[in-house]
Amino acid sequence: MRRMTPLPHLEEARAGLERHFGLTQFRPGQAEVISAVLDKRNAVAVMPTGAGKSLCFQLPATLLPGITLVVSPLIALMKDQVEQLQAKGIAATLINSTVGEAERSDRIRKLREGAYKLVYVAPERFRSPSFLEAIAQVGVDLLAVDEAHCISQWGHDFRPDYAALGRIRKRLRPPRTIALTATATPEVRDDIVRTLLMKDPQIFVAGFDRPNLFLEVAAVSGDEDRKAFCAARGLKGGSGIVYCSTRKSAESLQQGLTQRGLKPVLYHAGLEEDARRRAQELFMSQKDAVVIATNAFGMGIDKPDIRWVIHAQIPRAVEAYYQEIGRAGRDGNPADVTLLFNHADVFTQERMIQGSHPAEAVFADVWKVLQEEETFDKGTAALAAQVGSSEFEVSAALRLFERERLVERAARGEGEWRLTFLPKVKEAQPISADAKGLLTVLREQYGARATLTTDLRLLSASANLPEAKVRHALTLLERAEVLKITRPFAGRAIRPMVQVPFGELSFDLSRLRETERRSLLLLRRMTDYAYTQKCRRAFLLRYFGEDEVEETCGHCDVCSGARLKRTDRAVRAPSVEAPGAHSELAASELRRWRKALSQELDLPPFMIFNDKTLFALATALPVNRDGFLAVKGTGEAQWERFGPKIAEICLLARAAGHEPRPVPRKARRSA
Repeated sequence: MRRMTPLPHLEEARAGLERHFGLTQFRPGQAEVISAVLDKRNAVAVMPTGAGKSLCFQLPATLLPGITLVVSPLIALMKDQVEQLQAKGIAATLINSTVGEAERSDRIRKLREGAYKLVYVAPERFRSPSFLEAIAQVGVDLLAVDEAHCISQWGHDFRPDYAALGRIRKRLRPPRTIALTATATPEVRDDIVRTLLMKDPQIFVAGFDRPNLFLEVAAVSGDEDRKAFCAARGLKGGSGIVYCSTRKSAESLQQGLTQRGLKPVLYHAGLEEDARRRAQELFMSQKDAVVIATNAFGMGIDKPDIRWVIHAQIPRAVEAYYQEIGRAGRDGNPADVTLLFNHADVFTQERMIQGSHPAEAVFADVWKVLQEEETFDKGTAALAAQVGSSEFEVSAALRLFERERLVERAARGEGEWRLTFLPKVKEAQPISADAKGLLTVLREQYGARATLTTDLRLLSASANLPEAKVRHALTLLERAEVLKITRPFAGRAIRPMVQVPFGELSFDLSRLRETERRSLLLLRRMTDYAYTQKCRRAFLLRYFGEDEVEETCGHCDVCSGARLKRTDRAVRAPSVEAPGAHSELAASELRRWRKALSQELDLPPFMIFNDKTLFALATALPVNRDGFLAVKGTGEAQWERFGPKIAEICLLARAAGHEPRPVPRKARRSA
């Protein structure tokens, strides 16, 4: 980190640290960043997961006279941080899509009255002119942009609404701005500064090296291999996380580990909120707890004694991988991080990336259905079935329509409740005082009317109860058979903002195609890590822009050998270096290219190259004409048509550390 000597406001910051957070010492790097913020300097802080980034804006917020506005893309993390701040007596709130309209209005009113020190918002909130006007009138002392890598299209989690934050910052004119992330390459850091329109910001970059982590890649042949490797590590003891790329694979792996004698908890975004909360509490409270999770798990998790992290499938980007393995060994003691690798998982990730960037036909079909109804309230699954596309693709199309302000989506569960009084009351079913009070209000206001429609906001005001208690009271009255209740659509209703044919929309998909291309490139860099035959620690450090790197670390499988072994020998996993002398990376890429080309040309794959020639190319790794033509089964016409692409694939394999090997050369024809 770049240090300022002496650090201004350091004593004030130390006093605030103890007074508001009950701590007596800063973690490495925190004091420099906090001091710069208090000194009215713009700052970019790149600090590893677990280094205490949130304190870098939370502590200044308690010491500054006005409001700190925190932009975060993660609803769960917002909620956790707000609850933690409120528990410390610090006035904080959040305003996002999970908050009902009436409650949002109330929080904005309190915001105007100066009731909060920190206000957390999702970047999408700035689409609302009324919210932007309210926050501009109040004024912002500190703008904090969390997960700032989302600003950059080169970041692993690009969010289009983050790209507008420079314009928002110019409108709000805060005296100081801080952008924070755990994972940012030099080009991403440059994007953050440029997009936020920062002038001469201080850049703080903590060291990326985590020498207590042992880095390993283990090749697997399939799901049984994954379960065997995960069970082997779990049975050794210690708290651990297994990350899976899909909910389905997480559920399957949890069942497999349970059958092998472990008791892992399951966590993914598809579970009910109570189930996720219980899983998180169990993991945090037990010493040797194991969680099987998607990447929905981990944000805000500060469990220092996590001894291992396994990725059951390859992540989409090195940044995401680094952030997730960074949850291991925060206490400074040794921890193991392992990637279970099968190249088929790369293809799965590619399909997921392509699904997140749908074809134009999907957009057209979705738009056609939405034009036929004033409000579509059946949910994305029904919409996907109607257009014959995956729910994944349809959700991606809706996000883009929403970003372009072509559709709007109501808050979850927003809408009218239909209540019907039933003739009999089930006396045996007890109801609470709140339920009795609500029933009295309903009868007073609506008299003998058998059926009525209303919304929670009106009921909450009439009964003088919070909306959460009104919901509970209605449930009790329903169970007591006092009321029959038809609830509003549980999801988010979709409304088109304009009525025009798809072809007449000013709808440019070029940016979507560019983000797809970049996402695929980030995945390729992660694949390079899996295949590298050089020091893994050096690979990661160079990726994040560190120049002076030791070539041998002694803390990865390449430098000191593998550690993780299977619990059984039922299936033998292949080596990352596939049998034979060829580069499996090159062979996989060549097979994929050959398949795509054969479909494009409507030819059998073997007519482009047969398998024997393909594996010879993956062994020799030619990068020029002479090397290509020396391989059996090649010719001048093939070089002219396919040579540049094959050379590109072979260069990729060489860059990953794969060495070319000699192959039987063509016999030269005599003149």
